[in-house]
Amino acid sequence: MEEILAYIMLHKIETLLIAFAIIILAFVITHWQEVKFWWLNLTYNFPFIGKTSRLAKDIEGFDENHKWFYSEERLCRDYYNFYEKVDKDSESFDEAKAYLHAAGELGRKPTPTFIWVMIFILVVVEAFGFAYVLAGFTIPGASEATQQKGAVGVAMMLAILLVWLTHMTGQELHKNTLIKKIRRWYKNDNAGGSNWRDLKPDEQLITIDNTFDDEKSPNYIRMLNRIDVNDKVKTTYTKTILTIIFIIAVAVGATYIRDQVLKQEIASSHENAVNIFNDDASPFASADASSDEDIGALFGDTSAEDVKEDLGALFGGETLNSEKPDSNNNSIIDETNLKGGEATFLILGLMFVFIQILGIFFGMHWDFAGRESKEAYECLKGFSTKKAFLAYYERMKTHIARTAQRQLQKLQHAMNIINDNSGTDAETTALLRNNKDRTFQQYLTFEDK
Repeated sequence: MEEILAYIMLHKIETLLIAFAIIILAFVITHWQEVKFWWLNLTYNFPFIGKTSRLAKDIEGFDENHKWFYSEERLCRDYYNFYEKVDKDSESFDEAKAYLHAAGELGRKPTPTFIWVMIFILVVVEAFGFAYVLAGFTIPGASEATQQKGAVGVAMMLAILLVWLTHMTGQELHKNTLIKKIRRWYKNDNAGGSNWRDLKPDEQLITIDNTFDDEKSPNYIRMLNRIDVNDKVKTTYTKTILTIIFIIAVAVGATYIRDQVLKQEIASSHENAVNIFNDDASPFASADASSDEDIGALFGDTSAEDVKEDLGALFGGETLNSEKPDSNNNSIIDETNLKGGEATFLILGLMFVFIQILGIFFGMHWDFAGRESKEAYECLKGFSTKKAFLAYYERMKTHIARTAQRQLQKLQHAMNIINDNSGTDAETTALLRNNKDRTFQQYLTFEDK
């Protein structure tokens, strides 16, 4: 952990950018419709190259059926795509609630924003941990800075892939619980002698709009009508098995690489110590050699080593040569460091696996398995009462309609300016001037038809 913190402190700017990107991405995921509407307004209001500026140049295209200019219809259609999503009434409330109830997902919610933020924070921590391990192996022969950047990129891709796999696995396990419930209810019905049909969905496709069409069918058939299953209506664990294999491979691989890096560091420390000792001893090598020669010459043919041994025996010492440091202490230290490192790597591997299990749990606990369950939830917006539901959508419809009308007025004004500057025929000028009946509310009347 200290190494990871040191790595993060060394790359403060990259860490801040990643954290900012995580927050933005989590917000975009959980507020996708609001982001799309904001982007639509931006594309229309952008000066010079915005949609308003481009559509205003088309002052000749005119729809004879609706008596609207094509550019006006294009703008209203863009905003109508958002308006129809919030054009809800009391019947919409009942349909959405009934659909979720039949799918067995009433009360479930999509993954909250803070959960996505927490997931991505764990992803970043994992990525930096992997990057620290992979730094020396990603791009062999490259500079240290290039290796670190490559390691961060590889680690981020790996962590994001793990998030996606664990989330998909959680959704698969949640879907399997619904399939097991369907089969159990069907078996109980069959045991009671009240089963009157095979276990298969109806031929009619059930959606939110016609969710009451199968209300006379058994509950397990209604649930089966709303989820995609195989022809045998059995659970599948393909995503789960692939995810488990991938998690184990990454955990074992990362632990092995960490172990190799530790052994390499221990070996490098010994090499550095030997090099330092040799470098320090080299200036005195010639002096030692000449000293040995002088001793040999003084005592005749007797070698210098024999003379040193005799002198050592004479003065009670074993030898005059200084012995090398005992390597037993170094071996004990190395063994302790190796065992401690291996235990730490085992704990890190278990933490990694636990984080992936947590991601799978999040996928099981949130999000939906029904084909249109998410749309039904988005329709309900978490409102438990019909009154609050209708009040919310009335505000949203008013907001979108007013925004669309303002944009339409800007477009019509720009079209009039271009017409005045270009000088078109009198009929086109009259049509552009008489735009009081071409409003967004008027567009809704013939769009609904």
